[in-house]
Parts: sequence; structure tokens; C-alpha cells
Amino acid sequence: MFTNIQIVRVHEVIMSGSSHIIGSIRYTSIDDETPLKDNITLKTNNLPLARPLIRNISQYPAVNEIVHVLGGPKDTYNETGAPMSYYLPPINIYGGTNHNAFADQITDKELDAQVETGLDYFKEIENVRPLQPYLGDITLEGRYGQSIRFGSTISGSHQPNNWSNEGEPGNPITIIRNGQTNNPTAGNFEHILEDVNGDDSSIYLCSNQQITNFQKAGIYPKDNPPSYRHML
Repeated sequence: MFTNIQIVRVHEVIMSGSSHIIGSIRYTSIDDETPLKDNITLKTNNLPLARPLIRNISQYPAVNEIVHVLGGPKDTYNETGAPMSYYLPPINIYGGTNHNAFADQITDKELDAQVETGLDYFKEIENVRPLQPYLGDITLEGRYGQSIRFGSTISGSHQPNNWSNEGEPGNPITIIRNGQTNNPTAGNFEHILEDVNGDDSSIYLCSNQQITNFQKAGIYPKDNPPSYRHML
């Protein structure tokens, strides 16, 4: 069976229609002379189609992100001809959490327009920063500042955190964060930690940890109560 791998540029992500096509992409080879200025109105119906390779965990690309495409079985048992194409998650070109659109033949302004045109509700957010990792962590990060960290108490790291001042190294911790704190002085690709007081909302599932500097709801004046956004 044909299994060659191609590196391609995404031009459209299909988000409506029949169940077997939702999440599919239309693409061109990365070696094609694209993107050009008129690609914002590019007719994609005649471009090749690829489905997501992994079904249970969805990570749909944005327009102009780069993905790997490979061949696989079609959904019709006895159908002959070329195999169906399937794509892998976007290539981490810039280390960006919000998107990794790659377009070296157009200006940044045109790139932003093309990314947002691909999904009319997708908008680039420049200050969404990646999560600081630690050895042994497993993390999941959304494009908009959401994250889940399966981590632990750490010792001797160059990057201290507020859950490792007590407990033994290896004590598990799970941190669910929805919306990261806004730090306008940090660089766009600077790795940051969860901020229990500054993130929009979060849940910390602890095991012998003590969360340093956690601001309890009870310390606020009765006439100016905080929103109950965090759970420990």
C-alpha cells in the first residue's frame, strides 16, 4: 500500500457537512509557489483532501499551517485506486501555542488575514504563551490559553514553581487551567507557569503540595468579594 509522506500547506479546514468529512483539510504541496496574495480568495474545491489520522483526540490545523500527509485505507471495503490521505497534527515551526502558520512569501499582515480567513471564527492571539515544562510532565495545551498539566513536585529545577515548596519529589499534581494570566512584558514565545491568582480559572488536584501565595477568597472585604474562579 502507498504510504509515502508529504509535507503540505493547509488551505482549508472543513468544519461542516457529513460526519466522515468534518475535520478534513484541503492542501497543496509546500513546494508549490504559495501562498500568494490572491490565496485569500483561493478556490479550494479542486485541491486534494486529507482526513485527520487520529480520531479520538482532535487537533485541527489553521490555514497556512504545515502538516504531514500519508496514505491509508479508504472507507469503502473493495474500492480500488489511490489510497485515502490522512494528516498528522501541525508541525511545530515557531513553537507557537496559538498557531504555527508558515508563509515566507507574504507579509505578516497578509499572513494574519489568511489565517483568519480559513476559519471565520479563528483569530490569532499573539500573547498566548507556551507552558513551562518539567522533566516527566505530560501537558496538553489549547490554542487560547487552556492547559492540563500532569506533573509532580520537583526539586533542583532552574525554574521554580509554587507547588514544589513542600512534599517529596515525584508527588503527583494535576493542574487544569482555563485562560492564562496576561503578562504584557513577556515575550510571545516565552514559556510561563500557571498562575493560581492571575489565570482566568483553574483547578489544582494536589498530593502533599502546598500552593504558595494562593489568595484565599476569605481575605477579601465583604463589599468587594472575588469571583470564585479557582478550586484546590
